[in-house]
Amino acid sequence: MWAINKSPLVIGAAIDVSSTSMTSLDILGNAEVVAINQDSLSKQARLVRRHTEEEWDIWIGELSNSRKVLGIANWRNDSQTVQVDLNALGIKSADARDVWAKKDLGPRSGVQTVSLLGHELQLWVLSNVVASTPLQSSVYYSAAGAKLAGSAAITSCGTNTCLPVGKKVANIGSGASVTFSSVAAASAGTNVLSVDFINYEIATDTAWGWGDNARNMTIAVNGQTAKRWDFPISGGDWSETGSLMVEVAGFKQGSENQVVFSSYGNGWAPDLVGFQVLQ
Repeated sequence: MWAINKSPLVIGAAIDVSSTSMTSLDILGNAEVVAINQDSLSKQARLVRRHTEEEWDIWIGELSNSRKVLGIANWRNDSQTVQVDLNALGIKSADARDVWAKKDLGPRSGVQTVSLLGHELQLWVLSNVVASTPLQSSVYYSAAGAKLAGSAAITSCGTNTCLPVGKKVANIGSGASVTFSSVAAASAGTNVLSVDFINYEIATDTAWGWGDNARNMTIAVNGQTAKRWDFPISGGDWSETGSLMVEVAGFKQGSENQVVFSSYGNGWAPDLVGFQVLQ
């Protein structure tokens, strides 16, 4: 994770097999992973899908020579098998290499079944990438135009903040909700939502006591059971927008869908700017 996000790599262990296991030294010395970190393009990977309840994420980053790095992270203590749809991630086809295994996987396209060990971050370097048609939307649903309940309240922002609309719904606390009606979906079932949010929950004071800088929010479509998502820090203050793409089930084809964003438990949800249904 440090490597794909271009963070400084510092070894905090003795480079000596009498003190550090050869397994650990092999991990720290994997030249292909270090090369991702030191890539000349110097672009961080992005979180492109989050599956909070299932406890896994997908990260994608650009590399030099028109390559990409694909990171698939398992946050569970136990192993799990996941499905990764490359086409939905903007990749029609590519040649893949597993850099931990130091093995070419050959041409890949469509849905990939990936087996992950507990807390494994599998890394693929993709070359000869052919892009698929990106998911997009022609309609933006601003939280400022939604129906609010509980403590949720509209907050106006300064110039060039709370993008793209300059307003947000804040104070989404226990029992609060933001309800959007007449939401359009081109297809029934599961759709990808791009959620624009703001979270600057810095946990500096509580970091040593398992403090958390994430905020949780639930999404429910057409009265189905609400599902939880964990939203990371979005930027450098409470007015810088971030986007999180999540897959949400329960849609009907047409424009009569209801989508409800709510707080989770007794915690505060991130501030909500708006969302799009990507097709």
